[in-house]
Amino acid sequence: MLLLLGLIGIAMIFVFLLIAYTVSVNNPHAFADIRLPKIFTLGTLILLGSSLALNLAVRAYHEDNMRQLNFMIFLVLLMGGIFTGCQFMGWLGLKEGGVFLNGHSSGTFLYVISGLHLMHLGGGMLFLVLALVKTYQVRKDPVKALIMVTNPFERLRLELLTLYWHFLTALWLVLFFYFLYQF
Repeated sequence: MLLLLGLIGIAMIFVFLLIAYTVSVNNPHAFADIRLPKIFTLGTLILLGSSLALNLAVRAYHEDNMRQLNFMIFLVLLMGGIFTGCQFMGWLGLKEGGVFLNGHSSGTFLYVISGLHLMHLGGGMLFLVLALVKTYQVRKDPVKALIMVTNPFERLRLELLTLYWHFLTALWLVLFFYFLYQF
């Protein structure tokens, strides 16, 4: 329940930021020549792939396949890191296109909104690291692995992590297409 309330709060923050961004873009004095770098598209595809990999991790968990679970969590973490790199490269592309963090408010909102999303993704990556360490510790010991897959707390932890990650993926899709539509 707390995670759902947190997700609603996060969604509301982004709704208000998008409203403020829309007002700034529709300002007659707005900086209208913002081009969204193509690297954001690559990052979006990678983030979608990470959600798919996390679904495969959940399946591996239900099949008691600790080796695959460990690999899939690692893959999601790696894709999250690549997405992060794409975001930084996208920001560099914005800077090269003349859109600066301390420039016009519409450009600033673009940096702030994508950066806030990246911050939330970083929180998810922290929990992925914890899950990776946990699965790595139990994958070679069948008794510990059995305890892990039969423990309702561990199942809930993975389900909550999956829900959070899918929420961030869906949020990024909304943001990405909104930014794409604005430009």
